[in-house]
Amino acid sequence: MKQKYFLIMGLLGIIVFISGCVKQTPPETAVTALLDNSFQLKINQTAFIESENLKIKFLNVTEDSRCPSDVVCVWGGQVTVVVNVLKNNKNRGDFNLTSRAAQGEMAIKNLERDSIKLIKVEPYPKTTPKIELSDYNIILIVFKI
Repeated sequence: MKQKYFLIMGLLGIIVFISGCVKQTPPETAVTALLDNSFQLKINQTAFIESENLKIKFLNVTEDSRCPSDVVCVWGGQVTVVVNVLKNNKNRGDFNLTSRAAQGEMAIKNLERDSIKLIKVEPYPKTTPKIELSDYNIILIVFKI
């Protein structure tokens, strides 16, 4: 019986020690943004526009087929990002915003009286190295319709 007790206590001690060694990532801080002013978000970061009671979170990059800057392409490609929108503390859903030359309407999402526009996605691709999801940031602007 004592052996089981010491074994269990030893395992619990190891678990407590290991959990203390695991690096905890702090939660992303929210970005305070203003209506009619561009702002930048990193992946999993949220912007809050107080005057509109609007929160926008940068969730993902689902496509980046933009022509790398160090090659010549027939087509310029496009980049699609996913954002989540909360308006008045209600989840309005996840939305795709796509940046493609001459297709500006794909970069805009209209919500009632507000419009969210994707201005830029960085970094711009090169043939190497591959862009990691954590390297992306987007520039958005919110304005009244």
